[in-house]
Amino acid sequence: MKPIFVRSLPRFFLLAVLLGLTACETRPPLKPEPARPEPAAVSFKNAEQAEQAGEYVVAAREYEGLARQATPPQRQHFELKAVESLVKAGQAREARDKLRAIDITKLDASFQARKRIHEAQLAVLEGRPDEALRLLAQAEKTPNLNPALIAEVYRVRAQSEIAIEHPLTAVKTLIAREKYIAGRNEIVNNQQLLWQALATLTRAQLVQELKSARDPILSGWLEMAMAALENAGSRTALGNAMDRWRKTHAGHPATEDFLSTIVRPRPGKIGIVEKIALLLPLTSDYAQAAAAVRDGFLAMDAANRNPDKPKVSVIDIGADPAQAIAAYEAAVRDGAQMIVGPLGLEAVDNIVKKTSLAAPTLLLSHATDEIDSGKTVFQFGLTPEQEAIQAAERAWLDGRRQAALLYPNTAWGRRMQAAFTAAWQRLGGIVVSEQEYLSGQSDYTDPVKRLLNIVQSEARKERIENLAKMKLKFEARPREDIDFIFLSADARHARLIKPQLNYHRAARVPVYASSYVFTGRGDPNLDTDLNGILFGDMPWMLVGDGRVAQLRATLQPNWPHAHSGLDRLFALGVDAYAVIPQLNRLSSENAVRFGGVTSGLSLERGGRLHRQLLWAQFRKGVPVLVDTFFRHKDQFNIDTGAPDAPALRPRG
Repeated sequence: MKPIFVRSLPRFFLLAVLLGLTACETRPPLKPEPARPEPAAVSFKNAEQAEQAGEYVVAAREYEGLARQATPPQRQHFELKAVESLVKAGQAREARDKLRAIDITKLDASFQARKRIHEAQLAVLEGRPDEALRLLAQAEKTPNLNPALIAEVYRVRAQSEIAIEHPLTAVKTLIAREKYIAGRNEIVNNQQLLWQALATLTRAQLVQELKSARDPILSGWLEMAMAALENAGSRTALGNAMDRWRKTHAGHPATEDFLSTIVRPRPGKIGIVEKIALLLPLTSDYAQAAAAVRDGFLAMDAANRNPDKPKVSVIDIGADPAQAIAAYEAAVRDGAQMIVGPLGLEAVDNIVKKTSLAAPTLLLSHATDEIDSGKTVFQFGLTPEQEAIQAAERAWLDGRRQAALLYPNTAWGRRMQAAFTAAWQRLGGIVVSEQEYLSGQSDYTDPVKRLLNIVQSEARKERIENLAKMKLKFEARPREDIDFIFLSADARHARLIKPQLNYHRAARVPVYASSYVFTGRGDPNLDTDLNGILFGDMPWMLVGDGRVAQLRATLQPNWPHAHSGLDRLFALGVDAYAVIPQLNRLSSENAVRFGGVTSGLSLERGGRLHRQLLWAQFRKGVPVLVDTFFRHKDQFNIDTGAPDAPALRPRG
């Protein structure tokens, strides 16, 4: 039999074969099931290390892996540990869903108490401290509860009492808690928490409480707070006052270790602050940004009615970041007990590398290098890396496992890409496609097609047409192994890119982004092109009622840049002022949060303040909150009374 060559085949058969090849080549193989770690790769040590590093979502994943391998009651123990890690991560929705699913019906009553404590922690996180107190009361009634769990009940109760602005009640709770804790460091930490609650009381409140106090231990703490307040201006006078206090309160449980921290705060702790210096580049290319931070900071200071509040001086460091060094040292010589700033990475690096960091400092950016842990330095900024990491965590918790990245070929874009990729891989996710785009373009067809594998499909189709000497009917399809796309873009570029994704049949692929996609003003006509995009942003930009609305009305009734990009910097100034009294508490309690307007703030390693963002999605051109636990109204609302011409109504 003669061999059959392709050229001897009927033309229609050749066409069918080529079309089949084309169809096969335009689609990658169906996406594989996400790889599960081998049992040996999941360990308690991995979970603990992730927790110690502040990688709470990773820790939760590890604990869940341990739970899958275990049998009751160890399984429920690890499931509760996973929930605890998610609470520390600020991931309320996932923590609540997982907590509901834990079956403890046949277990020891202590598991019920643990579950109630976690429910209370969630209630605090969600802004429902009254509900938290009810749940803790139930947990405390559990018979034969061990001291460690009782101590945890009291700790969360004190958090709840502080949240409802009952600091003296929190002091009493922490006094009672000390009976259930052992260990020198644990007792000192508890007394630090107690001291921070006392520090929120004014002189008049302390005097009033002293008149009615009957408990000698409580009276001793109140008298100590008065003595510290009256002698705050001099370390020598303060030391002498503490010596006198100890002689008159010989049997008081305040430890010598704790008392020494009042006169000489431990590394990472702040003493009494009477004078704050705010360092900003007010005469520079960043003058508008600096002025926005200043306005937010001073607005909070003006709203603070405490007669004992610190005095604030604003220092202009000018256009040269190197001048920040002289400004910092001058502020220290002038007696500032707290320095806030400077703003800007180069100025911050100059301060960190070329000064002794002699005063407690809240930097308004994250330094490039690690900072000596013996220094009392905190780092607070609106860094793109934090937003990229949170996008990775959000996507992982939403069940996504295979990512595609689209980012600009700029320094900012590469920072976003590097931070997202590192976090995503640490979680166990896979990056299956990534593509740069030129930020100066107006047409992003090509990078979108490359991201979705369409350019490669079209090239294969052209090769086949050349081989067949005929035109083929061809419809390119995007690759099918993408769970979601992480888009690094500002609003202008995102408005051009998202329609291209929709056009190339990727409209149903979830798109996650950072706050840069939202201008802050809300424009449904322009932002309709952003529909479907999920992004993280601060409460200040997304929430239109409650405390945020009240603060807006109080702090910026006539501020000209409200609901713009500068508004985020105003919020940075607001939180930079508000967080100072909370810094010791944040560094004393593991993953405790301060509810700021920029986010829920907690402290990471290296003194970095972590911002836990809210998540919203563009619908009808308007951001709508998707964090369902957050019971607040959106910043903007579409009036659907006129379907053909929706109107935008600012709230608050």
